[in-house]
Amino acid sequence: MHETVAPALLAIIVPIATGLILGAEGVMGLLGGVSVTGFAMAVFMSNAGGAWDNAKKYIEAGKVTPCCPEFF
Repeated sequence: MHETVAPALLAIIVPIATGLILGAEGVMGLLGGVSVTGFAMAVFMSNAGGAWDNAKKYIEAGKVTPCCPEFF
């Protein structure tokens, strides 16, 4: 439970501090940047997850021959 305190405080404090320092324009810039970054990260992670899943299925199907048996 203690591991979640810092990210939660960060999510609360950063927009407030941005608003106090940069004003409404800064908060809107922060919101836009976080939205674009979050969307791109979600797309990349989704594709990576699919690639890992397909690689696992490919290996489990026995289509990979070990070149170095000491690693398997």
